[in-house]
Amino acid sequence: MNPISAISLSGLSAATRRVQASASNIANMRSNGALATADGPAPYTPLEVRQAPMASGGVAASLAPSSRAAVLSYDPQAHFANADGYVASPNVDLVDDMLQLATARYSFAANLAVIHTANDMTNAVLDMRA
Repeated sequence: MNPISAISLSGLSAATRRVQASASNIANMRSNGALATADGPAPYTPLEVRQAPMASGGVAASLAPSSRAAVLSYDPQAHFANADGYVASPNVDLVDDMLQLATARYSFAANLAVIHTANDMTNAVLDMRA
């Protein structure tokens, strides 16, 4: 595999991780949990993508728990609510996650176009030699 394709594949992988994180955050944004001082399930911890440059080019992307703290929500019906009726809700920003999905879409398309172009260039070189 040529280095151009390897770099683009790392970009495809990073875009895929971004979609995974955003999809998980959106799917779990309404899953409440107990406050830290109460007994019960912990609230969902949003995910984020961490990217680091690789020495060979491209990026290494991984999913990591977000550092955003849970927010208070009023849900007195929850069995794990505190005496005042509050529960912990995940601190998910729907607008940000939708933007992450759009960014991932364009990033994926751009990296895929680079792979197609590199493949076309390789085929053109092979055709010249034949």
